[in-house]
Amino acid sequence: MKTESVGADILLEAHLLVTGARQDSYGNVTEDYSKVIAIFEGLTGVKLSIADALLFMVSVKLARLRTNLDKNRLHHDSLLDTLGYLGLLNQAYNDLPFPRTVAEK
Repeated sequence: MKTESVGADILLEAHLLVTGARQDSYGNVTEDYSKVIAIFEGLTGVKLSIADALLFMVSVKLARLRTNLDKNRLHHDSLLDTLGYLGLLNQAYNDLPFPRTVAEK
């Protein structure tokens, strides 16, 4: 893999995961994360928006990246997952009818 294409390669890899294997396993992001939100609310009493839930997952992955970077390592899977969750956030936002309420609680 050439250095110049590494950034584009991981973006393409994340795209393929989000639109392929992930979608095949879990279905539409807004339907999937509506279930996640309902479970989280049942456990904690806190209602999240889809954006909140996805940004929470981004935060988990960024924390793991930070842990590995502190050890002078870049963990490919955490980086890939972070990009995937950001892609899902964009997908969820665009799936919603206008006016979009992805950030509303």
